[in-house]
Amino acid sequence: MLVEDHSIFIEGLNSVLGKVEGVQVVAAFGDGKEALDYLRQQPVDIVFLDIGLPGLTGIEICRSIHRLRKNTKVIALSNHTERNIISDMLAVGANGYLLKNASLRDLENAINQVLEGQCVMSEEVRQIVFSQPEVPRSFPRLTNREKEILYWIGEGITTQAIAARLFISVQTVETHRYNLLQKFEVPNAAALVKKALELGMLGPARGR
Repeated sequence: MLVEDHSIFIEGLNSVLGKVEGVQVVAAFGDGKEALDYLRQQPVDIVFLDIGLPGLTGIEICRSIHRLRKNTKVIALSNHTERNIISDMLAVGANGYLLKNASLRDLENAINQVLEGQCVMSEEVRQIVFSQPEVPRSFPRLTNREKEILYWIGEGITTQAIAARLFISVQTVETHRYNLLQKFEVPNAAALVKKALELGMLGPARGR
C-alpha cells in the first residue's frame, strides 16, 4: 500500500514497483485516515509511507498501523533528513527509511529485507543516524565591559589605546583581557578573536 499525497509521485512509484517481481500495489491513499480505514478491513504486507501528509503525520500513522496490524511492515519514503524525524519514525516502529530519490534496486532490496525482519535505510539516512551528534556551541557569558574590550581587540587596537578610549587604566584592560582568554579557553588574543568570530560574538561595542 502507498500513502503519499502527491499524485504524480504515487503514479511514478506505482509504475516502478510494478516492475518488481512478486510485488502488487493493492491500494494508494493521499490521506492517512483513509489508509487506516482500509487497513482495518484489509491487511497488507508493506506500507510505503510519506511523513509530511495532510491531517495525520506519517509518525502518527505508523504508530497506528502497528496497533492495527502488527505484521504489516512500514517503510518511510520521505525527503526529510532531519535526525529527530528519522529517529521518531524508527521509534514508532518503522521498519525502514528511504529517501524519495531511491532507485528501483533500492526499493526492491528494501522490500526483501523488511520482509526478512531487517531494518533498511538509505545510505544518507544511515550516515545521519549513526553519525556523532553535533556538539552545541558554548557561548561564554560576558559583561558589557568585556564585550567592549573584545570588540576593540578584534579591531587590532593596543591595550594602551583601549584604555584611553574607555577611560580606564591599562591594568584594568589587561585584567579584562586575561578574563576573556579564560572564558573563551584560548591562549592568546589571535585565538580569542578567531573563536569569537566563529561564535558570532564580535559586533559593535557599546560607546564606540
